This record gives sequence, structure tokens and C-alpha cells, in this order.
Amino acid sequence: MVVWFALVSLGAYAQEPLAVTRIHGGIVFDGIPDEDAWQQVPSLKMTMHQPVFGIEPSESSVIKMAYDQEYFYISGILNYENPSTIRAVSKKRDFANLSTDWLGLIIDTYDDKENAVTFWTNPNGLRLDFAVQNDCTKWESDLNITWNTFWDAKAVITDHGWTAEIRIPFSSLRFQVKDGKTYMGITVSRYCAAKSESGTFPPVSPEFANANWKPSLTTKIVFEGLNPRNPFYLTPYVTAGLSQVNELNGAGTDYQMSSKPKFDAGLDAKFSLSNNLTADVTLNTDFAQVEADDQKINLTRYSLFFPEKRVFFQEKGDVFDFSFLDGNNLFYSRRIGIYDGNPARIYGGMRLTGKVNKWDLGVLDMQTAPVGDHPGENFGVFRTKRSVFNQNSYVGGMLTTRIGMNGAYNVAYGVDGQFRVKGDEYLTLRLAQSIENGSENKMNDLSPSRLVVQWERRKQKGFSYDFVYGYSGTRFNPGIGFELMDNYQVARGILRYGWFPGKNARIRINKLSVTGFNIWDTSTGRQETASGMLTWSFEAKKGYSGNINGTWSQEDLKDTLILGNDQAIVPPGRYSFAYLTAMYSTSASNALAVDFSGEAGNFYDGQKVTFAAAPRLNIGSDLNLSITYQLDFVSFPGRDLQFTNHIAGIKGLLTVSTKTSLAAYIQYNTAISKFVTNIRFRWNPREGNDFYIVYNEGLNSNIRREVPYLPYSNGRTVLLKYTYTFRL
Repeated sequence: MVVWFALVSLGAYAQEPLAVTRIHGGIVFDGIPDEDAWQQVPSLKMTMHQPVFGIEPSESSVIKMAYDQEYFYISGILNYENPSTIRAVSKKRDFANLSTDWLGLIIDTYDDKENAVTFWTNPNGLRLDFAVQNDCTKWESDLNITWNTFWDAKAVITDHGWTAEIRIPFSSLRFQVKDGKTYMGITVSRYCAAKSESGTFPPVSPEFANANWKPSLTTKIVFEGLNPRNPFYLTPYVTAGLSQVNELNGAGTDYQMSSKPKFDAGLDAKFSLSNNLTADVTLNTDFAQVEADDQKINLTRYSLFFPEKRVFFQEKGDVFDFSFLDGNNLFYSRRIGIYDGNPARIYGGMRLTGKVNKWDLGVLDMQTAPVGDHPGENFGVFRTKRSVFNQNSYVGGMLTTRIGMNGAYNVAYGVDGQFRVKGDEYLTLRLAQSIENGSENKMNDLSPSRLVVQWERRKQKGFSYDFVYGYSGTRFNPGIGFELMDNYQVARGILRYGWFPGKNARIRINKLSVTGFNIWDTSTGRQETASGMLTWSFEAKKGYSGNINGTWSQEDLKDTLILGNDQAIVPPGRYSFAYLTAMYSTSASNALAVDFSGEAGNFYDGQKVTFAAAPRLNIGSDLNLSITYQLDFVSFPGRDLQFTNHIAGIKGLLTVSTKTSLAAYIQYNTAISKFVTNIRFRWNPREGNDFYIVYNEGLNSNIRREVPYLPYSNGRTVLLKYTYTFRL
């Protein structure tokens, strides 16, 4: 998970922009910054960010930045008192974990203090890049690790440590030029896993929540005379393989395996309309290489949320965010190309993102094919934002359309704004409405409307708070959105206090919080959920962390609640119950790291015990293994009813080089008595050039649970996919 990789620190505001040194050739890009051109570049002064902020780092670094007409460069000579403590784990593209050492940077390319892109490498020379949005208010939603662009990194392990060079084409960055100058924000960071220590330029206090990702705290730099060419990227793909499916015969008495060869081809194109605008076009879009979803069991009254894993929708996904908090959003890309849990062919589409004057802009249009009796559909999204008043304040709007080829339509539109009122005080407003065929819509009618009002103090040290009111009308139905539940209102308040114990303490930060929320039915005013929580959490200087949470909840069910895979029901009525949850994570910098979590207590008119463990083992620099296990035991003694679920998964990752990887993911879910297998081989000699071999299969462990008996295999797919990018 991305939080493991919370090693970056952030920049403070610079009084004057720092001029980046321009060089004229003379760099041999080999991971060793020893050329004469580097000698004329001043080094950056690093300051420890954690575990103790503000002092000299325990390991010396010589880190420099420079540029020429085509590239932005970062170099590092990273020394160690004891070179045997170097951690060089994994070589996989986009590996993100605190178990390895890192050198990287955050670049706020528009200097808007809201958005950024980041680039990282480790002693093996792997490449990790991702995008940051919304000044990283919430790391779980504001970091997009699947964002990729064209750049290079090389590293060399030496007798004294390791050295590295990062080279980023300006054509891979979106920026503005004014009067021959380009202003950006930057933070450069180094992380030593063995010490759980990070150092940054410039120094940044860790007192801000999610401080290690905030573009608002980068320091300003300036380039002169940037005028890069805008290349045209053309990426055709071909796929070939075999699909086998076990289906009931015409008489419904037995299963028969049918085989079908699969051959396909398509095309993606990327081109820059200007330094500020990028267009992506896709034809016959294919997602054969996508990893399988994680197995889940629903023990709540809310809809399950599955994250987007398809690269085309993940890339620039942050641009189209219109969040109503807690996973609710006006745009949920998994509505496109997935129908009734199965993939629907995407004929193609386009995406346009960037900046026009002071406006951030995102446009998306996709067309899907019919699936059985379900018609083909066109999906459209328009998103725009503009900075106003002061740093980290904006106003914006969004429009989504879903139009069926049978004449059905759904339109949703909304306006929003975030306002930095004073210091760390923020007010967020979002209002949306939906329209669909067969329904009336009036501007003063709240039934098809959605509203969120949030007031918060964003700070990690001292007293902070977060107050939210949300409204969802009885007829609000965003056709390309996601809602955990319908027809409700919610009021929530969180009071927090955080403190740093001091230089000699083992704990880096403690946090106490009190949370209360109430949910009630919009149409009837009937209360549905009331809850209160008391939480203590901590992070240690050695990297381990944990929390404990006591919760009281009252649930009013007007309808029967079905749990799990139809394994139990909870009758309508009012239920009050309390339970404890706890989490503990060992330091992610260890070769063996484990996350533990548990929950125990009352559950409606019964009890529930949940336990989860996720150990991760790094074997040298080439092999990573991880296991996930979750146990849910639910019992209703008064009704003589109980059930137990187990979900187990194992992931293996073998990286022979930075260009080749083999990943396997096998999951088992007892609720459906099924194994899900996903194995992927990837050869990635350079960005945009990929060869995949993908194997998927679903296996039944209890074939007698249905009549006729189920087959052992539901089916399998073997696919080969090759893409090659032409830079024109």
C-alpha cells in the first residue's frame, strides 16, 4: 500500500525562486555523476525530516539538479558510514515500499501548490512515478501510483554507497512559460531504510497531516528558455490467446468446456496540443494485463467499493475527481466497460487534460459495445477547476453523461469549491444533481440532488477537527458515479489532538481523536445509523505504528440485512452494540514486515470477531513474497446461527532485472469456495514497449454445493499482449 512509502518530506516556501543550473551537454547518462558538467552545479543542503526533524542527516549526500534544452536532471552521491546497510530491494517498475533505499523528487510543474508528479529510484535503478492531487489532503485518494510517463533512471552501487541519475524529458511534464521563465515547485528526498530515516531539501516540519506529499510545501525553482518539442506517441498493440469456459449444456444437466481462440489489435495515441494540454486517443481498448480484483466479503449495509485497476482510467484519474467523501464520487470509471461484473468491449475514446489559462481541464469520452440485450453506451465527462483568492483555494464544476444507444440517458452535473479561509482552516462545498429519462428536474427540487459541506483544520500537531454535513436526495442517481448508499443525510464530527513526544522518545507522534456521526433517511427522517468512536494512534521513530479504536454503534434496519454470500440475515429492528478494533504494523523497512488488524465485540444481535494478517518478505533484491489472510466469525446465539469466512491470498514477485518481472496472485474465498489465479509475465525494455503473458483461472473447491455438480474449473484464459510505442 502506498502508505508504506511515506518517506518523502516536503519543502518549505522559499523567499526567492532558486535558479536551476543550465548545462550544455557533457553528461553521460550512466548513473555515475562524475562528469565535468556536474562539477559546476551546486549541491543541495539536506535536512533530516524523520525520525528527528531539523538536524543533520546521519548519512552524507551530494545531491544536485540541473537542466538542458531537453531534460531535467537529478543526481545523487549517497554515502554510508556502513555500506553493508544499503537496502536494494526489488527492480520492478512502480514498486513502492519502505523496505528499500530511495532517491526522489516531487515536482509541482504548474507551481499551483495543489498538484504534482513524483519520480523515484533505488540502488537497483528501478523507476517509480505517480501523481499527487488536492495537496494530498488524504493519501489514500490523492496519490495515483499508476500514473506513468516517459523518463529514465540509472543507479550504481559503490564501495561507499550508491550513486544515481534521474533524467526527465520536459516533454513529459506539463508547465507554463511566461516571459521566457518557467516556475515550478520541488522537494528532493533521500530515504535510508535501515534507519527509517529521510532527509530533504528544503527542510520541512512534519507537523502537517500528510506533510510528506504536499505540493503546497515545495520550494520554488525557476528555469529560463524552456521550449521543448512536443512528441507524438503512437502505441499499437496485438493480443493472441485462448479462452476456455465451462458452461451448462442446453439441457441444464452438466457442464461442458468450450474453447475459443482470441486475436485482437488496437491503438493508443498520445500527443501534446501545447505545453499545457495533452490528448489521449484509444481504439479497441484492451485490459488483458490487468491484475485481478481482491476478494471481499460484505458484512455491512453499504455497497462494496472496488478500485480502478485499468491503466487508461487510472492515468489522469485524479483530474476527474469529484468526491463526496468516503468513496462516494460523481465519477467512478468502473461504470465504463464493465457490465454486470463482466467486461464490455470498449470501441474507443479520447481524453484531454491540462491547463487553459488559469483553468484546469479534463474531458473524457468513451463508447462501449452492446452486451447481450444491454445496448452500447456513450460515456462523457467534463471537469474543470480554477484557483481563486489564495493558495489551495479553487472553484470548479463537473458534467457527466451516460447515453444508451436505445435512447436511455443519464446526466449529472455539479459545482464545487475549496476555500482556504485562514491558516489551516478549509471550507469545502460540493453540490450536484442528476437527470435521467422519465424523471422531472427542477432547479429548486432537492430530491435529485447531492450536497456536501465540510469544515476542517488540516494539521497534524496540536488541535484539529473535521465537520461534515452530507445530503443525498431520494432521486439522486449519478449514472457514472458511485454511492455507498442512497437517500440519506449524514452529520459527522471529528476532534483530534496530536503531539510529538520529543527527541529522545521512541514514539515520533501520538494522536487522539473522537468521532461521532449520525445517518438518517432523507425521505422519512428515520435514523439509520448513529456511532461514536475513540481512537489512539501512534507512529514510532523506528517505523512501526498502530492504533486502537473503541466504537459504539446504533443501527436501525427497516429492511432485512443480508450478510456475506447469503450466509445470514439480520431482521429489521433497532440494534445497539459496541466493539474494539486494533491495528499494528511492524517497520516496513525490515526484510520481514507484517500488518496485523483485529476486531471483536457485539454485532447487531450477535457477535463478530475479525482477524487479518499481511506478512511481506523480501528475499534479496529479486524476490518478494506477501500473504494476506482474513478471518470473519459471525455468531447470532439467540437465533442459533453462525458462519465463518476465510479469505487468503499469496503474491509472488520475481524481478530478474528492471526490465523483466513475473508476478503471481492466488486467492481463496471460502464464502464462494473458489480459487482465483492470476499470473503475469512482463518484459518492459523501455517505457511504452511491453510484452505480457497472462494466465487467469477460477477453480471451485466444493463442486457439490450446486446441482448439477460444478466443474473444478470455471474456465481459463491464456493471453499474449505486445505493445510498441513509436515516438514521432
